[in-house]
Amino acid sequence: MKKYELILLACILFFTMFNASVVYAQTSNDTVRVVCVGNSITAGWMTLNPTTDAYPVQLGSMLGNKWIVYNSGVSGRTMLRHGDYPIWNESLFKTALTFKPDIVTILLGTNDSKSWNWDKYKGEFVNDYKAMIDTFRTLPSHPVVWLGLPAPAFHDTLGIRDSIITTDIIPMIRQIASDKDCQILDFNTAMKSYAAFFTDGIHPNTTGSEAMAEVVYKALTGKSITRVQDENCAAKKTVTVSGSIDSTIFGGSNLVDGIRSTVWTAKGFPSQATVDLGSVQTVDFFQLDFGNYANAGYQYQIETAATAGVWTIVIDSTARKDTVSVFVLTKTDSIQARYVRLTITGAVHPRGDTVSVAEFRIVKANGGAHAPAFIIKKISASKTYAMYSLTLFWPNGAKGAMMIYQRTGQNGTFLATAGFKPGSSSTFQQYIQVGKVNAYCAESFLDGVETFSDTVIVDTNPTDVKETELHAIPAGIVLQQCYPNPFNPLTNISFTLPTRSFVTLKIFDLLGREVATLVSEEMSAGSYSKQWNAANRSTGIYFYRLQAGAVTETKKLVLVK
Repeated sequence: MKKYELILLACILFFTMFNASVVYAQTSNDTVRVVCVGNSITAGWMTLNPTTDAYPVQLGSMLGNKWIVYNSGVSGRTMLRHGDYPIWNESLFKTALTFKPDIVTILLGTNDSKSWNWDKYKGEFVNDYKAMIDTFRTLPSHPVVWLGLPAPAFHDTLGIRDSIITTDIIPMIRQIASDKDCQILDFNTAMKSYAAFFTDGIHPNTTGSEAMAEVVYKALTGKSITRVQDENCAAKKTVTVSGSIDSTIFGGSNLVDGIRSTVWTAKGFPSQATVDLGSVQTVDFFQLDFGNYANAGYQYQIETAATAGVWTIVIDSTARKDTVSVFVLTKTDSIQARYVRLTITGAVHPRGDTVSVAEFRIVKANGGAHAPAFIIKKISASKTYAMYSLTLFWPNGAKGAMMIYQRTGQNGTFLATAGFKPGSSSTFQQYIQVGKVNAYCAESFLDGVETFSDTVIVDTNPTDVKETELHAIPAGIVLQQCYPNPFNPLTNISFTLPTRSFVTLKIFDLLGREVATLVSEEMSAGSYSKQWNAANRSTGIYFYRLQAGAVTETKKLVLVK
């Protein structure tokens, strides 16, 4: 049976029997070809780089290599054949007809709402829309056609009228979908809470385009989007080591304390560190941080055991020659493990017989990809700007897509610096104005699971430039990572004040909107803990910000319901 016949049969059976969203699957030898027809919203007109950030491109990265997505969006175009700029006449639309699509998504109507189009040709909209559906359905590939309800026009500009979109165009598209047995992609409802990401009121930026891609991803795959943060099973666990120089300063606990400036240091090859996870865990991701000693090129192997003494080698890097990578991130199959043993067997450039490793993270399997790691280094600086090199380390052997977010200023919103793209290690450079505070985090995506990295803060001032991760302690104030995290619905936030101060502790959502105030009062020096009950909040990424006097610290928390 041909591929399109399988897809159509699956669609008919699934919709008839369960009245649910259609799910598309591929055999090992097939790819599913998707065409996205639209206007400037589809073309990615307000994204940083439409060739990588438009929602169809991000959709392709999210879907993976078994899918091919073609962007047929053209700015300013209408469904109406008699509109000022009909999509029908465009070369990208004509190419879409030869693309042999299995699936077609149509997102038009925004430009049709303009008075010079709608007021004169409104009566032709339904017939023109049905004609486009028929045009695609009669192709030899017989694609399944999805109809998109246009996103809200948050500002009436460029002649676009949200009232027409809402009262005329959307009801017409719903009726067309009913008449032609098409499924609906409801961008209108999904985007209502994303006004901040439609910077001109009409077009989504890169982050808004990601949200639109998620709407289509969920519809085509039938998978929900789950947002998680990697859970390091080794954090603060018991570590048994061989050969530590001084266990009180350089002991094995430094491997799992979350602080890069503390290191496990031992004498002699091989040197071993065994982490007891406390109970059997399902893990599939290992991260070594060699800190300032990457140029030694340490060679190692990692073994796991579900019960003491029964070891299995899961990573063999005893022939490793890399003397550059600070982070080594390796994805494996899911493993049941209580004990994990790291053995440093040698080095490309030995430091005598001394072994030094900063961090060893053992990450719980989450069903998706794992977050990459960041290193940020200052390259140069003037009185007004500093240049930074940002290196992102993608896990070895891992599949999935990734995206980098940046927040400018302590109170800004995290925005994507580029759309989803296939995961890989990369380096880019950026100028930051001296005196500003920027924050960065990365996200991976695989099979409907979004995983967020730790947030790295670059804090500049007129005399120096400091790099601090969220666990750092600025100006004597300690803001702990909340526990548990991820959580549902209760989590505890602890902090320490060195002096009496007026303190605020607030919770913000991903858009930077304040959702809760836990503290707003004068407080004496000491340690405190506050609980946040997020029972009335939806699953997602949140941030908590502590401000004491002139010092502000922000950290991330993940609510999973």
